[in-house]
Amino acid sequence: MKTDDYIVFEVDTVKFALPSVDVDRVERAVMLTPVPDSPEPVLGVVNYGGDVVPVLGLRGRIGTEERDVIPSDRLIFSFAHGRRMALLADRISDVLEINPGTVRSADEIWPGVSFLKSFAGLGADVILVQEIGALLDPDQERDLAEAIAAMAEESASDD
Repeated sequence: MKTDDYIVFEVDTVKFALPSVDVDRVERAVMLTPVPDSPEPVLGVVNYGGDVVPVLGLRGRIGTEERDVIPSDRLIFSFAHGRRMALLADRISDVLEINPGTVRSADEIWPGVSFLKSFAGLGADVILVQEIGALLDPDQERDLAEAIAAMAEESASDD
């Protein structure tokens, strides 16, 4: 895939995109294991080849309520903060080439927004170009690591 190719996905009625070079793989969603005391937007974790992978949701960022995973959902796996993470998407729409000339910095259009990299206009659609690493600030990343460690300790003591 080219560097201007993006995986376009939908959450509710909003279209997002991730650079295809940042996407490791896309899988059908599975039931998530809750992580007590994890920061928002962490919905839970999944086991991915023996690794505990946090799953992040975007519904709270667009002003809608998170919902349970349903069979048609997809997990988009990527890397951020030195770990594999996944985004929960309602559906994958397309793989598109987004011309850099159609992209505007998110801060130009929506000052102060921290979880988006940019906006791209494609015909009648506006696509929010996501930066997965921006979904968790350093404090949330630390809280997530502590919550996962505590969950692992509790699981080990139960065995």
